[in-house]
Amino acid sequence: MALQSLQLSDDSGCFVLPWSPAARPLADSLREHFATHRPYFNDIIKLNEPVPASAMTLSEWRKPAVLTSLMAAYGDHIYRNQPQLSREHKPLKSLWAQWYIGLLVPPMMMALLTQPKALNIAPQHIRVEFHETGRAKCFWINVEEDSQANELPLRLRLEQFITHGLIPVVAALEASEDINARLIWSNTGYLVNWFFGELKPLLDEQSLAALVNACFFEKQLSCGRENPLYRTVIPRDGVLVRRTCCQRYKLPDVQRCGDCTLK
Repeated sequence: MALQSLQLSDDSGCFVLPWSPAARPLADSLREHFATHRPYFNDIIKLNEPVPASAMTLSEWRKPAVLTSLMAAYGDHIYRNQPQLSREHKPLKSLWAQWYIGLLVPPMMMALLTQPKALNIAPQHIRVEFHETGRAKCFWINVEEDSQANELPLRLRLEQFITHGLIPVVAALEASEDINARLIWSNTGYLVNWFFGELKPLLDEQSLAALVNACFFEKQLSCGRENPLYRTVIPRDGVLVRRTCCQRYKLPDVQRCGDCTLK
């Protein structure tokens, strides 16, 4: 790899790197890791790239007028072929949340659970760009290393993401009415469990089993807070399955999940 931004030391006359070769920027490491294991992550997670003016933080898009506008656009899209139907706001918001959380969670899980350096996932570091249809399109992240989280076990890294990265999002959607947090967390638990399976080549079996148990079978997080993912998936015939229907079947022209609980 070509060395860039070489600097000349005034004292020795030698060229030196602006950072230690061992201390590679976290954004570059994550981008390369994604490219190796899930190339499409780099299409939906932009790391330290110029942010479009339209991208918003959680504190911006959660404002009632903004979220109402986004949901109206998404409703127009979903009901575009059947505008005469009355809109089902609960499943509409459920599917909107699945887009948002579904794009964000897997890359963040891979970043936090498979890399030595921990990404700071505080909401102010994350901006979302919305598609013209009103749903999430991609995320723009101001990459900062969380030096304290570097020393945490994987369970606590994931719990920090739940408390700092997900609970505020779910709370914002529940506060907008039409949907309850339990349904969003049910959808999220199904997603998290699926991606645990995708991480099998990158994590040892014991670590994965411990994470699954902590997420879905511990009533409380390590901090004592209620665990919102508790029993969002349950054992059935030797596998973990979702407990609650996401209700997308109520929306026009939206395919029912292959493992819908109503079957």
